[in-house]
Amino acid sequence: MARYSAFYAYPQGSATVKDAIHGAVEKSSRGNLAIKPWENMNIAGFKLDDLVRDQIKEADVLLADITYPNHNVLYEIGYAIALEKPVIPTLNLAIDKAADRVRMIGLFDTLGWTTYHNADELHGYLISWQEVSWINRYVRKRDHSQPLFILDMLAKTDFRNHIFHAVDNSSVNARTFDPQEIPRLTAAQAISDISASAGVILPIIGKEIVDAERHNLRAAFMLGLSRGYGIEAMAIQYENGPAPLDYRDFITNSTFRRETEDHISRYCESTLIWNQKATSRDAHGSPGLLGKIDLGSSAAENETQQLNYYFIRTAEYARALRAEGGVVTGRKGSGKTAVYLQIAAAAQHDRESCVVDLRPATHNLSEMREKLLTVVNAGVYDHTIAAFWQYTLYAEIVLKMREIVLPKARNDFSLQERIRKIEEDFRFDEGAVSGDFTSRLETAVREVIRATQSVSTEADLRSQLTNAMYENLIPNLREAVLSFTDFFSTVHVLVDDLDKGWPPRQVEQHDVLIVKHLIEALGRIQRDLTKRRLEFKHLVFLRSDVYERLVQQTSDRGKYNPIKIDWSDPAQLRHLLKQRVVSSVEKDQEDAVWNAFNPVLDDGRNALDWMIETSLRRPRFLIDLCERILSFAINRGHASVAQEDVEEGLRQMSLYLVSDFGYELRDVAGTPEDIFYYFIGKGRKLSAEELRSLLSDDHLGLGFEETLDLLLWYGFLGVETASGPVFIYDRAYDIRRLEAERGRDRGNATYSVNPAFLRGLN
Repeated sequence: MARYSAFYAYPQGSATVKDAIHGAVEKSSRGNLAIKPWENMNIAGFKLDDLVRDQIKEADVLLADITYPNHNVLYEIGYAIALEKPVIPTLNLAIDKAADRVRMIGLFDTLGWTTYHNADELHGYLISWQEVSWINRYVRKRDHSQPLFILDMLAKTDFRNHIFHAVDNSSVNARTFDPQEIPRLTAAQAISDISASAGVILPIIGKEIVDAERHNLRAAFMLGLSRGYGIEAMAIQYENGPAPLDYRDFITNSTFRRETEDHISRYCESTLIWNQKATSRDAHGSPGLLGKIDLGSSAAENETQQLNYYFIRTAEYARALRAEGGVVTGRKGSGKTAVYLQIAAAAQHDRESCVVDLRPATHNLSEMREKLLTVVNAGVYDHTIAAFWQYTLYAEIVLKMREIVLPKARNDFSLQERIRKIEEDFRFDEGAVSGDFTSRLETAVREVIRATQSVSTEADLRSQLTNAMYENLIPNLREAVLSFTDFFSTVHVLVDDLDKGWPPRQVEQHDVLIVKHLIEALGRIQRDLTKRRLEFKHLVFLRSDVYERLVQQTSDRGKYNPIKIDWSDPAQLRHLLKQRVVSSVEKDQEDAVWNAFNPVLDDGRNALDWMIETSLRRPRFLIDLCERILSFAINRGHASVAQEDVEEGLRQMSLYLVSDFGYELRDVAGTPEDIFYYFIGKGRKLSAEELRSLLSDDHLGLGFEETLDLLLWYGFLGVETASGPVFIYDRAYDIRRLEAERGRDRGNATYSVNPAFLRGLN
């Protein structure tokens, strides 16, 4: 009988977990699997981290207990996965809320785990370890166009912003995982992100920071993957805090901004060098046709170079490209940023165009709003915000023009003098010209706050603003812009991601006012520059809910030239996915790879029909779902996607929506993040009376009718009709048309839970 070896990783601390593991190890001693608990290692004279990695390399399988998620254990799981070792995560269900803690991390959504209550149950699973173990075959070739990956933080602290500022100033294109955009990171996504990278930056953050525990566990897992794939990742920690034993030697400490930026700058230079070297993963790849499929990223900013190969140029995109000014609206995950990036790229093809793309990673506009409202009335507030936006926009245009023409000034003394005078006149110091929009925006906000606090009356503030901004600074900046018309005939200003800086628990009315003043300032600049024969185009990209609040403040709903990019047509979504799938292979393999990805399932429908039905018609959700299903199929050794792969992917995606999609409602409307949990076990159809009973609790923070309208607007609930359930995307996202389906007698209406959520609620 063949005998295999296993290494068992688990944290210290729980006697219940340790006793069960030791008991199972003892019972397995006479079987075909020889298990070495980590405590049995001979560590005398050895470095523990090196010894652990050697043990994992030598073992045939890694057993890892995740009952209490632990940084060392997750690092070891990531390391083993990268080495393509079989992995068996184990979880003791006798420990209260153990499964909840693991689900909170998200990494194990596509990995799974083996559960036990005692040594006998654990031993029973380990006897058949080859059936329950998991081997990763899902890897990606290196992304040479964006070779750097950064694990972003939920809270955009100064430490985090210094890292991103240094990366922005380097010559490296980066991909990120941003938990504000995609709350859940699965093992499949982490493997895809790390295996495609030449460099990886993993901030390690203090326990006092929001979401620190989950972030640092993700970082540990990704650092293990990086080590296994032979990537020299940078784990960087602010100040010299405690670090896990397995990788404390790999952590770089930083205590102030310049040190952080120096570390990151040097690492970015190294990443460019590593990116030129071949890697065994490029030749290896994932097996079969499915292994050739690269769906790209569900976040467009992570595929700025690749996006052009499969971007769908819709009618809405064409409208945005032609527009002289407008607002592009869509729900989170609908593809606004993809449109933004493609329009920016298209405009940059014209050498006489100056493209000013403004995407703050975070901002403190809400802080400015709060400070202003404590000392001024609404009229002075509007006056101040209008001046702030005009100054900020003109300054950004001047800085972008300066950046573009600067290389041409090397042999042109007169141009050098023009640039020097502009820098001197407007005090554009090294921090301003080398910084990014995020840092400059924060500086401008602080200056407004400081100016507000230094005046004694509203009249003084209005007078100071009028004298300093409207009579001097703004006109002078406008003239500086016009002084570059010998280089530029058109200016494009694109603004995205303003919603990233707003606090959770509902967007406030004054936050929407800030957007209103931004759009009006863009219109004012357009009129002023067009009169002087400089063409000016602008687009602001907003979430649909913010836009709806914006138009409530004006009687002219068409005033802002809205361009809506929400998706409602399944055929369009099918085309979007097909473009991504077939772009991964040669022309003669397109039909074969599409059929392998989208086979006919047991009910006679194609796999993609199931996926679209449960995606809420959002491209981001659909791509994430397809990525999960693809990873299941590859890791199970399937030549094509199978029924079981689709069902498991739908189940995992549904659990994700139930647990994490509630945060989107919370951030927008102030509802509890666990609102969907009220529907667990309630079935698909609900009467109005049943809904009123479910949503009657006072802690919802909203009335029943308002909460119900929100659930309809977000597509969680639909209206049951004679022909089946109708959701908001079936009525082109027009809530009034959906209201018509309910009829006048709302009390007798029947509602249906969206199939995307049902598996997670059963």
